[in-house]
Formats: sequence, structure tokens, C-alpha cells
Amino acid sequence: MLKIDRLEKGREVHFILKGELDMSTGPILDDLLQKEKLTSGKKLVFSLTQLDFIDSTGIGQLIRYYREYTSQNIDLEIFNENADIEEILELIGVRQIIKNK
Repeated sequence: MLKIDRLEKGREVHFILKGELDMSTGPILDDLLQKEKLTSGKKLVFSLTQLDFIDSTGIGQLIRYYREYTSQNIDLEIFNENADIEEILELIGVRQIIKNK
């Protein structure tokens, strides 16, 4: 199960992900982002702190979003204070691809 809360702060749009981001729940996030009207100069922040689980599909999604949005001059950041999830991000090399400012 994946629950997503949306919070807007000025030019930033935050998505707080709770539960699991995997092959079965990834389409929920895709659908939400397709409805979002992000424009150049905006910043998209994914908060993973409340995630219980992320698999390779979820990681692939985050990398795809990063490439797609940064090519449109939209900043993307991953915020995370969950040690287990952070270990996965570091191990797979996501932090080398998506560098937070």
C-alpha cells in the first residue's frame, strides 16, 4: 500500500510517501505526477522518511523522474531521514545520481 500526501510551499511541491513504493504501487505515484502541472522553476521534493519499503521499480521511477524533470528545468530532491531506505539509496548509487542541493 502507498499513501501520498501533497504539500505546496512556494515554488516547492512536496510528496510525502508512506508505505511501500514498488512494482504494484508505483502506478499510483505515476498517476499523481501526470496530473501535476509542474512548470520550469518549480522544485519537486519526494519525502521518503515514512516509506517502509522501496524496490528496484520504485528506485527506477525516482531516477526516471529526476531525468525527466531536470531536463524541463524543474529541480528534484529526495528528502529522507529513514536509515534503512537511505542505506538502499546509497548502496544502489541513487545519491550519486540525484544530488540534493
